[in-house]
Amino acid sequence: MSAYRRRRWREAMTVRLDLNGLLGGAPGSRGLVPATLEALAPALRAVRAELRVRRDRGGLGFAALGQLSDGVEAVRALARDLAEEFDTLVVLGVGGTSQGVRLLVEALRVDDGMRVIVSDSIDPTALSALLGRVELARTVFNVVSKSGDTAETVAQFLVVRDRLLRDRGAVDYKRHLVITTDPERGSLRQIVNDEGFRALSFPSGVYGPFAVLGPPGLFPAACAGVDLEALLAGAGYAEERLAHIDEPLRDPTLALAGALIMLGVARDVRSLVVMPYAERLNALAEWFAACWNESVVKAVGRDDQPIAVRPTAVRARGSSDRYAQLQSYLEGRGDKVTLFFRVEDHGEAIAIPAAYQDLEAVGCLGGAALGTLLNGQQQILELALGRHGRASATVVLPVVNSFTVGQLVYMLEWTAVAAALLAGVEPFGHPASDDLRQYTYGLLGRPGFEARRAELEAWLAGKDSRLVL
Repeated sequence: MSAYRRRRWREAMTVRLDLNGLLGGAPGSRGLVPATLEALAPALRAVRAELRVRRDRGGLGFAALGQLSDGVEAVRALARDLAEEFDTLVVLGVGGTSQGVRLLVEALRVDDGMRVIVSDSIDPTALSALLGRVELARTVFNVVSKSGDTAETVAQFLVVRDRLLRDRGAVDYKRHLVITTDPERGSLRQIVNDEGFRALSFPSGVYGPFAVLGPPGLFPAACAGVDLEALLAGAGYAEERLAHIDEPLRDPTLALAGALIMLGVARDVRSLVVMPYAERLNALAEWFAACWNESVVKAVGRDDQPIAVRPTAVRARGSSDRYAQLQSYLEGRGDKVTLFFRVEDHGEAIAIPAAYQDLEAVGCLGGAALGTLLNGQQQILELALGRHGRASATVVLPVVNSFTVGQLVYMLEWTAVAAALLAGVEPFGHPASDDLRQYTYGLLGRPGFEARRAELEAWLAGKDSRLVL
């Protein structure tokens, strides 16, 4: 019997949110007084009602990904087949989708799974080095693009395809490619239909980082040996838990979304620093920053009027950036709120050996556990931020496993979408990225985008050579 099927185990594995660091009424504090947070309740109820309506109408596709059992079994079956002939999977893609893959693989991969590498750059040196260090005969490439027309991803595909053709031959090379793209449209789907590559469908109506619990994220995770059943059970547990919370301020996703938006509005907080205190969760910070920024940070509201939404999410590593950025957090502009991720049990208990007892700064470390020291550092920084009038919140995971990560992904997705609605912006779609994509097509000479190319050329020609030093 799987552990997550036992109620007591599930309760012990519940991901919690500590908002104490956000509440500070002292003079000069950037925190919120309890009354301000409580005043958000009506707006949060309205947001929750809208979320439920959208979901009932099929407008929140990401929320139903874990329930698509047919798609999950197809992912598992393909991963099993590939594991029999390959030992390395390289994921080719860019943006939030690849960040979601990295999140799952870095947090949850197991030793006997395939090696999974995420290649999300078209830097020629990086791609050349990657192709030089993998054994092509034992490597399969997963090309991931929702639209099927993403210039960077298609460029990666063409380079890899050419290398495989030359190395593996015109027939055998197809075994080394799996395409994840829109089920009906786009250039990659046309290529799949024409050439017969193995393929998975990018879920319709789901954008970038929100596809992490669908085939774009689950397939690489399955190849890495991640327990998909427990991962999706964790997401389902979070869904069930949130559905039974009546008071919106007791719902961790709504409470966090409301507090962060209110800090931006009422306290002029401009940056959300996402700081995990666990190396396995570093990719989580990158992924959640993508979820937040793509959903929340927009220039135009749902009423088509200009809007200034803050804060913008940035990422940091708790174990190192605590020192590298501490001075700016505590004594720089007080325009940041920090979101910590703390893991109570880091698994392997490494005790610090006792030595050099005559040196006080060294001797005091002897006998302590590294995990205890790491968590203590997080709590010290939380205290220091509070003493300097800076706000923070902490997400607490009992351990890092598939069940807790499934909860975390689901909860953070809902947090980002709820925050967008509370801020008055449409959470899905990314107009700024779409604009850049059009310039890329113009640069490459794609028909229909000549005006974009002309604009780019005019801008380059207008540069002042005196300012190129």
